[in-house]
Amino acid sequence: MAAKAPHKEEFASTVDTLASIAQRAGVDIRLGTRINNQAVIDSSADVIILATGGIPLTIPFPGLEDSHWVMAGDVLSEHTQVQTQTALVIGGGLVGLETADYLSARGVQITLVEMLPDVGGDMDILAKNMLLKRLKKNDVKLMPDTKVQRLTKDAMIAQQGEEKISLPIETVVIAVGVQANRELSDALAQSDIEIHTIGDAVEPRKVLDAIWEGFEAGNKV
Repeated sequence: MAAKAPHKEEFASTVDTLASIAQRAGVDIRLGTRINNQAVIDSSADVIILATGGIPLTIPFPGLEDSHWVMAGDVLSEHTQVQTQTALVIGGGLVGLETADYLSARGVQITLVEMLPDVGGDMDILAKNMLLKRLKKNDVKLMPDTKVQRLTKDAMIAQQGEEKISLPIETVVIAVGVQANRELSDALAQSDIEIHTIGDAVEPRKVLDAIWEGFEAGNKV
C-alpha cells in the first residue's frame, strides 16, 4: 500500500528486493493464502514469526452508515476508487495526508479534517513539509482542530474550536489510524510454539522498524 502513495514508489522496489533475497535463500513464499491458529499448529514448525501487520481503525461516527464512505487503505491499495468530484478525508495523520495527496493528484477536490491542532504529527518534518507543499499546490483544504460530530447522506457536522460547522460531502474517506492485528498471536498465546511477533503486529510504527525487527528475529532463530 505504501508504494501507491505519491512519491513513495521506491517502496515497491524495496519489497521486490527483499522478496528476491528471501527466495534465493530458499524461503517458500505463498501469496493469497489465509492461515489460522490451527493451521499454524498443524504445520509442526519449531518457530513462528508473526508479521500480520495492522488493521485500520473505524470510528462509528453517528450517521456514518447513511453516507458513502470508504477506507483510506482501500483507496491507496486501489481496491476502491473514489469516483466523485469531491471527498472528505477524516484523519490528518500520515495515511490521511497521503490519501489526500493521492486523490488530489487525480483531480479529486479534497477537504481533510483532523481533531488535533495540527496535521502530520507523526511525520518526519522534512517529508511533512514536502507533502504539505504538494497539498497546497493541489488546493487541498486542511481543517485541523475539527472534531466530527455526525454525518448525514450529504453533509458533515463538526465542531471547530467554539464554532459548529457543516460541510457538504460526496465521499467520506476514513483515515483515523491503525491498530495491531493480534488475532493470530492471541490465539496462539497458550501454545508451546516459540513465537516472535514483529512490525505493526506489535504496534503500528514505521517500515524501518518492521524491517529491523524481522532481521533481529531471523538472527534469533
